[in-house]
Amino acid sequence: MKIRTTPQRVWWFAAVCVMWGLSHGDGRMECAAITADGESAGVFDIRSFGAIGDGQHLNTVAMQRAIDACAARGGGTVHVPPGKFVTGTVFLKSHTTLHLEPGATLLGSTRLEDYDPRVQGCGFTLHSYLDLCLIYAEDADNVSITGRGTIDGQGRAFPLAGTAGQRPMLLRMASCRNVSLDGLTLRNSAAWCAHFRGCTGVRVHGISIYNRANGLICEDDCICFQNMSDEQPVQDIVITNCLMSTRWAAIRSGGAHRAGIRNVTVSNCVIRDTYGCGIKLQVSGNGSLENMSFTNIVMQNVSCPISLRFGNHHYNGEQRDTAHPLGSLRNLTFANIQANVLDEASLKAGISALYADYPRDPKPQAYPGEERQCISICGIPEHPIENVTLRGIRVTYPGGGTREEAARREIPELADQYPEYFMWGVLPAYGLYARHVRGLTLDDVRCDLAAPDLRPAVVLDDAEDIDIDNLCATGHAEAESLIRLRETRDALVRNCRPLGDSNAFLRIEGPHCRNIATSANALLAGQHPWELAHDVDPSAIRELWRGP
Repeated sequence: MKIRTTPQRVWWFAAVCVMWGLSHGDGRMECAAITADGESAGVFDIRSFGAIGDGQHLNTVAMQRAIDACAARGGGTVHVPPGKFVTGTVFLKSHTTLHLEPGATLLGSTRLEDYDPRVQGCGFTLHSYLDLCLIYAEDADNVSITGRGTIDGQGRAFPLAGTAGQRPMLLRMASCRNVSLDGLTLRNSAAWCAHFRGCTGVRVHGISIYNRANGLICEDDCICFQNMSDEQPVQDIVITNCLMSTRWAAIRSGGAHRAGIRNVTVSNCVIRDTYGCGIKLQVSGNGSLENMSFTNIVMQNVSCPISLRFGNHHYNGEQRDTAHPLGSLRNLTFANIQANVLDEASLKAGISALYADYPRDPKPQAYPGEERQCISICGIPEHPIENVTLRGIRVTYPGGGTREEAARREIPELADQYPEYFMWGVLPAYGLYARHVRGLTLDDVRCDLAAPDLRPAVVLDDAEDIDIDNLCATGHAEAESLIRLRETRDALVRNCRPLGDSNAFLRIEGPHCRNIATSANALLAGQHPWELAHDVDPSAIRELWRGP
């Protein structure tokens, strides 16, 4: 896994997740004789400061002495040899590398009293039970954690008790500069694994994360970036070569973006067995997300491929700053993506399997509306999501959509509610539902079905500046249409090919529809090119060229 940021102020965190990456070298270090103060050529062996790797002794003091001695000499390497070293919170310092040899394991203490509260919290006022952490650095330069060893939080000792119990993270870097993680295995955190808050120049490479604590694999998002700064944007982020699996989103940007998140590229990733959306991007209030690209991604067994939501929900209970306009969600590209979406039975079985060892009853289940989800792109009235491109997309959907689900027209806005991908229940499209959107391009998109579905493949509502080119989608003889355009303006639908029959290729609805054109669509024999609702002006649509 590679994650890089250029020197800009960053809030980024990798939450509890399952990820495997590639690393280089075996991480070994050659150590010469250790002097009386525990140093050898800038290397400080924690055993020389009293650490005992028997999996029993608490080594917090010994480890901190080694780190402090290293920092006092101007920096160097704190060496963790093979063994199991139990520790509470330790504070890394500037110009210090914590290096774990192969076979070395840092075990987080199972006692809360061994975790120091003198750390900068997670930043979510409603989630202070996540404030503690095992390894911490603040306002430090050039901090690294490297090697082929393991950091194990023993998170099962801190059950999922919400605000009733503290759940320490493995790592938190706060307001640090030039931070690097390389080659490690992170395991069994009681909460998020690695949290980078307000850092610049973060590099994460070759990290393996297996977070199965408290009876589940990854109860949160795999990779998530947030921004709670009012002044500095989170920007210039590269994520590549990751394998992810989780109950929630594989890649998520949550709703706290007051100074904005921009210039993000994600590529060459595999997302599998993910039951809370492959890619989930959310903006609330004054925040913004812009200039983001997701390419060359394979999703296997996901509940939903992509969810984009602009809303007005606030995470920390703060109120929107009415002196400033609402933010934006714009300039997003999704290209060369293959996915298959789970059917309802497989989704429920997968979630149940994750929670098979959950310590309490009732065990968590799928939420109503998580089934039969499509790609969704939803803004709010007068604040559309802008300039989204879907290119080279191949998705197989489970089918099973009913005539009643297809007939849904008045979907509630729910602007102030927490922006989950299933917040509206089953949507009236099986492939793509977009509402309050401006500048949407579908180019070479294919929607296949594993079973019949009576919903249209694509439904647009309050959409403007639309280009649908080379859409190939499965229809159904009892479906009203393959594509439904509702209150849509300035749209071109061309070079499309239905797979399977439907009553009409296009259905146009709403008195504000205008300037809709079709061209060279390969319709089935006897299929109506379009059907107009009673409230549509016939001049709203025209055919430029039917083709041979």
